[in-house]
Amino acid sequence: MGDWLASTLATFVTAPLLLFLLVYFGARLVGRRRRAAFYAAVNAATVFFIAAVYFLLTVLFGKSYFVPLLLFLFGLHAAIALGYWRKKADFRLRTVFRVFWRASFLIFASLYAGLLVYGMAIRVAMSL
Repeated sequence: MGDWLASTLATFVTAPLLLFLLVYFGARLVGRRRRAAFYAAVNAATVFFIAAVYFLLTVLFGKSYFVPLLLFLFGLHAAIALGYWRKKADFRLRTVFRVFWRASFLIFASLYAGLLVYGMAIRVAMSL
């Protein structure tokens, strides 16, 4: 049982887009609402995109970027909270966290795609 769980988690960390698509189409089959299915997939895949970016950075550059990644996430959350508070003059933690989570998805999905292309280009260039 532990081996199955470990291999499944490793697959989703390696290819978080696969998890995104599985959750999206699974939610579409159950709920039939595109927006709700998309948000469910975003919520499920964000943590895996963050983990995938961390491991890609570690593999590509040979050192751990855990602390800078955490500081970036804390700074992003603080910036979103401050912007929300200045705009609305109110602070709703649930709304701020939802905006933070969706922004993290956009940022880390983009970073994942960019690092994947960069890694492939570097490996091809090194083999020539």
